[in-house]
Amino acid sequence: MNHEVKHGPSFASLFLSLDAGEQVRTEAGAMVGMSSNLAIKTKAYGGFLRALFRRILGGESVFQNTYTAEGGPGQLVLSPTMPGEIKHKKLEKGKPFILQGSAYLACLPDVKMKTKYGGLKSMMSGEGLFLLELSGEGDLWFNSYGNIVEIDVDGEYIVDTGHIVAFEDGLKFKVKKVGGLKSTLLSGEGFVAQFSGKGKLYIQSRTVSALVGWLTPMLPAR
Repeated sequence: MNHEVKHGPSFASLFLSLDAGEQVRTEAGAMVGMSSNLAIKTKAYGGFLRALFRRILGGESVFQNTYTAEGGPGQLVLSPTMPGEIKHKKLEKGKPFILQGSAYLACLPDVKMKTKYGGLKSMMSGEGLFLLELSGEGDLWFNSYGNIVEIDVDGEYIVDTGHIVAFEDGLKFKVKKVGGLKSTLLSGEGFVAQFSGKGKLYIQSRTVSALVGWLTPMLPAR
């Protein structure tokens, strides 16, 4: 399966070229356009209750769509809900990849997905109590609001919790205050995530919460 990201990084869309019989699984509502010979099947991945569990705790949609090219090659165009960048990750067996729930866009059928408990530290960080763990072999595409910055961590690295997009399983993190009480309350940072280990960390250049905070004072009072 060939893929190309166009119109990025700010307004990226994913263009997939499927050979006859090839399949791809996507986030519900991500399809922009497709060839007429693509068949679509919608289901709750892993069963309805598990999918609902991921929706409530991980931010992922309950339903996912599987597209199949029938009778010949076909093209599928996907775009995430928020404007931003799309990244491609080739998953390898035995090397899980951790995503925040809203970052998932598409993957090949052999990629497995489950919720990963982040503990109270994840809840404090604003990223939710559960993250998504992707494992197996195959292509994965994920997205963010704004650009995605790739950091090679070897030791320790600190990032604002709201900017975490994804990270490799070789990295662990703990949530801590940005400084003393005054810094925590007045710096605008609050809590940060301190990553440790070795692996790639993906962070986003913008956050939806910051956009909402900027827009809210401009809304007319009711």
